Amino acid sequence: MKINRWFTLVSVFIPMMAFAGKVRTLPTNSQEMPVIHLMTGRSTVLRFSSPPKKVVIGNQNYFSIEFIDSDITLQPLSNTTSNLFVYGDGFTYGFILKVDHSSDYDDLVFVRNKVPNFSLPAPPVKNAAKIEPSKKDLRFSILSSKKEKFDVEGGTFKWNESIKSYFADVFILTKSKKPISSNSMKIQILANNEDLTTIKAVFEKDELLPKIKNRVRIFANVSVKQNLILKLQNNKEDEVFNLKWKK
Repeated sequence: MKINRWFTLVSVFIPMMAFAGKVRTLPTNSQEMPVIHLMTGRSTVLRFSSPPKKVVIGNQNYFSIEFIDSDITLQPLSNTTSNLFVYGDGFTYGFILKVDHSSDYDDLVFVRNKVPNFSLPAPPVKNAAKIEPSKKDLRFSILSSKKEKFDVEGGTFKWNESIKSYFADVFILTKSKKPISSNSMKIQILANNEDLTTIKAVFEKDELLPKIKNRVRIFANVSVKQNLILKLQNNKEDEVFNLKWKK
């Protein structure tokens, strides 16, 4: 009888341990895209230093999201991958959401702003491996004309290892006198008519406001060897902008 009881206790205890998530602190900033591990049937809480004001998620139909004070609660409704952007007073964070059946999922994540390192750089290491050219920061500008309905300013493509893609923030100035819904807009990065976009562009606000530079984050697999164009579609009307690489 004692042996049977022992096996009964073990059989109950082991499944509970198998699905125990983890609690961790995640330092990050607006230039990074860390991964949040989710699990179907479980909720994950992202806890911020101050209450978030807005979130933008790629596949919004596959996630349940709730705001509670400084917390964002995420519950996946399917096994999928998406990106999530969180906006608040003085911070903008981006995350990659990965859903799987691993027991190593996140229960509670304390999101904290990563403090820049102002220490002196370390001396160079002999025979150190060089950074692959495809993962260097790629600076670019965008050529506009007076005839176009939008002005677009470029910046820098940065490599993100988590999503295996480059991303960049561009700023769009609309010449319209009325706000334009971001839902009516689509942005693509093309090379020889091939779409290099990896993730749908994320707009910082729901509308593009007149006389204001509106920030949009784009994702694409690019190379300085390519002649790229940025295609902006608004209500099925296309405008094309040439990208020029900077040294």
